[in-house]
Amino acid sequence: MRALVIGATGRVGSAFVEQALAAGHEVTVLVRDPARVDLTHRGLTVVKCDVLDAPALAAAYRAGSWDALVDVVGADPLKPSTLVTDAAAALVPLATAAGTPRYLGITGTAQMPKTLLGRISSLVLRLTPVRHGARDHDGAFAIVRASSLDWFLVGCPWIKDGPTVGAYRRSRVFPGGMRTIHPGDVAGRLFEEFERPSVHKGIEGIWY
Repeated sequence: MRALVIGATGRVGSAFVEQALAAGHEVTVLVRDPARVDLTHRGLTVVKCDVLDAPALAAAYRAGSWDALVDVVGADPLKPSTLVTDAAAALVPLATAAGTPRYLGITGTAQMPKTLLGRISSLVLRLTPVRHGARDHDGAFAIVRASSLDWFLVGCPWIKDGPTVGAYRRSRVFPGGMRTIHPGDVAGRLFEEFERPSVHKGIEGIWY
């Protein structure tokens, strides 16, 4: 299979690329600085491209045919940013026009359906600096949800540095509380959905 990955130099993106290549898939990554890609593999193609450069992005996207677009662009959640929203706004129309079978990405637990405790936790979160990241993901989620794409998003709590565990809880509803997940496991859930689609037009949250 062929995956186009945006955000491949980040913690989740790089882990996804490694897993996909190890499984024998073809991966193309669009990055602003190819020097930051420290992996070489016969199945890997590295293309210099800024996701916010519309003409360059369109040309790069149309240069191939993809079984899935994996959008794991990230920004510092503690600082104001619209990068995640802007990336979705640029990518969703291209994927739609190209008929890309799957759009895979990440979002926060704030975008998930919630229990009462989950709603309280999300309200508290939006009173902290993390509100900046939540707002950015709000914008991206609105774009993806309104599209005709077959999309899947991993609902992530705090993505904490740590080793891939390989086991975690899954839920379509955020129950609240302080929860964590490691980058390799987020990538693993995306990769699982890449190879064996099971959730269509929905978010599945994962945490330990």
